[in-house]
Amino acid sequence: MDLYLIRHADALALGEHGVNTDAERPLSEQGESQARQVAKALQKRGIVLDKLLTSPLVRARQTADLMLRSWNGTAPELVVCDDLVPDAKPRKLARFLRKAGGEKIGLVGHLPHIAIMAAWLIGYKKAQIELAKAGVAHVACANGLKKGMGSLEWLVTPAWFE
Repeated sequence: MDLYLIRHADALALGEHGVNTDAERPLSEQGESQARQVAKALQKRGIVLDKLLTSPLVRARQTADLMLRSWNGTAPELVVCDDLVPDAKPRKLARFLRKAGGEKIGLVGHLPHIAIMAAWLIGYKKAQIELAKAGVAHVACANGLKKGMGSLEWLVTPAWFE
């Protein structure tokens, strides 16, 4: 299984435009552009996703929606996943992924969870994996979706998309 761990794109700050809760923070204009660029960059490099899972928080959901709108051809299936919220547990997300099926799956989430998941997959929970907003980490899990069974293939920032 190939996982593409994607941090949500740039979002408005808490309190901006009357947003009072972290869960409701929408993308900024820059974030909207970044989300479209993620989809285009993945496709330009021949990456085809079977599914795109997203956190239910507004900024992650908007990132996933904009990615799908920018997808050429058949877009991946969109699945809202509560196990992608910021404080979710990696094991629980791994269980969800095993049941969800698919070989190439995008995960749109948040820090610190998305970085903790990457570290869990490669087997080193103290790994400092820094994902920029709209950054992507590709983790290959050739021998199953369990702690330590993944290999970090690459990690990129939005500058890579240009």
